[in-house]
Amino acid sequence: MMQHPRCGSIVLFLLCCFSPAMGDEASQSATVEAAPSQWITSIAPLSDEGTFVAATANGLLMQPASVDRLTSDQPQARTQLYTHPTAVWCVVSFSEGKKIASVDYRGNLAIYDLAEANLAMHEKALERWCQSLIVAPSGDLLVAGNEAGKILVWNVADSKVTKSVELDGHAITGLAISPDQKQLAASDGSGQIHFLQWPNLELAGKSKISDSPAWCVAYAPEGNQVLVGSGDNHLYQLGNQADAEAKVVAAGQDWITNLAISESGEIAAGEVGGNLHMISNGMTATPVIKTFTSSSGVWSLCWNGTQELLVGSRKDGISRMGRSWDWIAEPKKSESETAPNDEASEETSEAASRDGETTQTSEPAKTPEKPESDQADPNSQ
Repeated sequence: MMQHPRCGSIVLFLLCCFSPAMGDEASQSATVEAAPSQWITSIAPLSDEGTFVAATANGLLMQPASVDRLTSDQPQARTQLYTHPTAVWCVVSFSEGKKIASVDYRGNLAIYDLAEANLAMHEKALERWCQSLIVAPSGDLLVAGNEAGKILVWNVADSKVTKSVELDGHAITGLAISPDQKQLAASDGSGQIHFLQWPNLELAGKSKISDSPAWCVAYAPEGNQVLVGSGDNHLYQLGNQADAEAKVVAAGQDWITNLAISESGEIAAGEVGGNLHMISNGMTATPVIKTFTSSSGVWSLCWNGTQELLVGSRKDGISRMGRSWDWIAEPKKSESETAPNDEASEETSEAASRDGETTQTSEPAKTPEKPESDQADPNSQ
């Protein structure tokens, strides 16, 4: 597999970030409290009634991990639905929230029927680790991008890959289908955005964003622009055509690895280091940016309507951001339930000593990149 020249080892990166394994859990449903060391790698809505599913990683990459159900009013209390044999990276729902699909580090694709409580595990169906999995607008196709730079289309009815295309050999980090359902955008580890015709997957062109990995991509509501989170700590905006010029919307302090855009156009951009940027008027010349600091890295984002955002983290489960915008306090637990480990105490204390919010009304100054030795790229092995 072709690798970005600045890539570090994904194995080393994740071994450093993951906590010790939690052990093998049964795949039968059980109500669990979110463990501080458990990653929430992906969140997806099940319905319009505040019910969601979350993908998790329980420790090392090869340790079993679960897909859980939760409600927006109590996001820390989750019900385990089923498990994967390795770390789960993406989860989506389809068929009007009646079915769930998830993919893990080995490329195993799980299809779970909620009504029947039936799990079908398709081993290595997507071949390699996938960092992105989306549902096609038709609802009967799943689209995944894997670490070998391959986009695969899974036909749910036929239970097989019916179409695929290989790009430049760099890991596919994000996928999005345009609002008019005619284009597919894919971000990759070399800092490029690929534009493909949908659904035939013919390449329409690509744009170079940065020499750092492009971690995530999303279409603006109008459909003629995309937003891209980059490993150079910037959020970019560009037209959805080949060789489009990328413009900086916001600058952060760490990799911007997650994007979520609400139906009303509010943009949420999460950093791997814990900052969360809430951006209004993001597609104009004068975006209004509020930056909040989480006590742990932001690993997944999901809108609950237009008034609330669910934020999945590396250590602290799922938090909520309200429309003000500000964090929503969760119900306090008993002292025995909340006793933190030493690492969590230090991280929370450090976060409490920083300002929780800053507001920007113009493009912020560029933050110097961290030394290469500190930036292990999750696109190489």
